[in-house]
Parts: sequence; structure tokens; C-alpha cells
Amino acid sequence: MMMNGMGMMGFGVMSLYWIFSVLILIAGILLVIWAIVRVIRRGATGQNDKEHDYAVRLLKERYARGEIDRDEYLQRLKDLQER
Repeated sequence: MMMNGMGMMGFGVMSLYWIFSVLILIAGILLVIWAIVRVIRRGATGQNDKEHDYAVRLLKERYARGEIDRDEYLQRLKDLQER
């Protein structure tokens, strides 16, 4: 029943340890890949989403206050969406 002095249970625990270690390693690699893809996508837009949302909000406020007319609002909104 004994295998190299460890017994049958020792081999099973070591197998579970290695399986768990490999799963943790794979999860870590996937997390790093996900983070890199997220950074690349955010950088590809040329501006931060919060900055874009803030600019659109300001534009809507100026239009609502009557500082700009409809044509200027639509043109500036189009310009923001192209960036």
C-alpha cells in the first residue's frame, strides 16, 4: 500500500496541489491579457470615456441654455462623436 513512504493519500494531495497551481497560473495569465486589451482599447479611442461624456454634457447644457443654436449643437455633437 505504501508508495515511496508517502502512501496513497500523499499522491492525491500532491496532484490536487498541482492542478490548483496550474488553474491559478492560467487565471493570472488571463487577467493580465484582459488588462492589456482593456488598456489598448481605451487608448485607441483617443480620449477617455469620462472626458467624452463630460464634453457632451457641457454641450447639451449650452444648447439648453440657448447659448448655441440647433445647427451648431448638432455639428459639435457630430465632431465629438467622430473623435
